[in-house]
Amino acid sequence: MKNISFSLLSCLLLWLAAPATASTTDSSTTERRSEHKPLLKSVKDTKVTTQAYQSHVWFHSVDVFISGDLNANGYYHRLEVELDADTSLPYQQVFAEFTLLPSYGDERVYYTSSVFELYRQSPDDWLAIDTVLENRFAPDDYLLTIRLFDAATGYLLAEISGFDDANLDYIPLEDYNRDSYIRSSVTVEASGGATGILLLLVLCLLSGQRYRALRHRS
Repeated sequence: MKNISFSLLSCLLLWLAAPATASTTDSSTTERRSEHKPLLKSVKDTKVTTQAYQSHVWFHSVDVFISGDLNANGYYHRLEVELDADTSLPYQQVFAEFTLLPSYGDERVYYTSSVFELYRQSPDDWLAIDTVLENRFAPDDYLLTIRLFDAATGYLLAEISGFDDANLDYIPLEDYNRDSYIRSSVTVEASGGATGILLLLVLCLLSGQRYRALRHRS
């Protein structure tokens, strides 16, 4: 009985410790990682100069790409983020959380990654996510925040956002449903005033006279 209880408790603890992937239907995300063996390098050109928080893990580079503007209004429904993080440890397991903050409203987690590994300053331990925003993202300029957590403890290890890097702020986004709606309009021009009404009456009189002339001939 004790063994069964211990097994159940162990399963529960593992379930709580595991990062939860995004279960929302508001977006769909494809995750990519480097499958190469780590190439340990002691020196790399640093791209990220400022970040909100870092411990023994920090962001080396973050690249953002947007695409998909069906209605040509300047807002995009597809967001790709590629990050490379480093650690002072030989090996560190982490997971990443991605959030978007609109101009007005609350910060929303739109994706939580699976666990991936960092190997010191290796350039081959990058993570890339490709997200299509599907629902509940109104056209707005969003602020992107990325957080890295320890996979074993859940502790925050590093954080960067649009407050630190201008490339992560003012990202013009909207969901696919809004982007795929292309408004069609029919313009009807009407002449107003005495001149327009007089012209309409003259045309009606000419048409009536022509009709009576045709009947008289027949």
